[in-house]
Amino acid sequence: MDLTQQKIINLLKTKSSTKQQIYRTTLEVFKEFKNQLMQLSNTLTTEMLAFDSNVEIKYSDNGQFESHFKFSGDTLVIMMHTNVFSFPENHILKNSKYIKEDPMREFCGLIQVYNFLSDSIKYNREMDMGELLARVYINKDNHFFIEGRRPLSIMHNNLATDVITPEVTKKIIEEAVMYCINYDLVTPPFEMVKNITVEQKNYMSYSSGFATAKSVGFELKNQFNSESK
Repeated sequence: MDLTQQKIINLLKTKSSTKQQIYRTTLEVFKEFKNQLMQLSNTLTTEMLAFDSNVEIKYSDNGQFESHFKFSGDTLVIMMHTNVFSFPENHILKNSKYIKEDPMREFCGLIQVYNFLSDSIKYNREMDMGELLARVYINKDNHFFIEGRRPLSIMHNNLATDVITPEVTKKIIEEAVMYCINYDLVTPPFEMVKNITVEQKNYMSYSSGFATAKSVGFELKNQFNSESK
C-alpha cells in the first residue's frame, strides 16, 4: 500500500467512520422526537376532546425522516437531514476548546423544525411557505446545540456542554408548539394582493386560498456546508 492509499484509509477510519456514527446517533434522536410527538398528541387529544372536539390534534409519521404534528391551524413538520454537516471557517465553533481537543466533534447531524399552516398541507398549496423555527445539530458524543427562533435559540447553544435527552427533546417540541400558537397569521397588505392573474385565480380555486405564510416573504437560506455521509 502506497502513502496516498494509507492516507485514504486513515480518513475512512476517522472522518468517514465518524460521519456514519453521527448519522446513526441523529436517527436515534429523531426517533425520540417522533416518540415525544406521539405522547404529546395523545395528551392534548384527551384534553381537547372533552373541551372542544373541533380543535383537531393529530400526529402522523411521514416516513423515516419526516413527521407531522397538527394542532388546529398549525402543523409542526420535523425533518431529519440524511447528510452530516461541518461549519464555515469563521464559525465560532472552529475556535472552541471543545472542537480543538477533538476535530471530529465538529461534524453534526441535523434535525429541522418547521411551522406550516395546516391548510397549506391539507389543500396542497404548493406555493405556501413554512417557517424554519429551529435547527438542531447533534454530534458523535450526543452533544447538541440549537439555532433558530427565540426562545429555542437561547435554550441550548453550547455544543461543549449540552447533551440531548428525551427530556430536552420534549421541551424543544413544547416550546415550538407554544411559538406557533402565539404567532398569529397576519393578512398581507392590501396593495400586495389588489391584482391577481387568471392563473392565480385558478390556483386559489384549486387550492382553497391564495399562497399563504405567517411571515410574508420570509426566506431562510442554509449558511452551512453540507458533508455527505
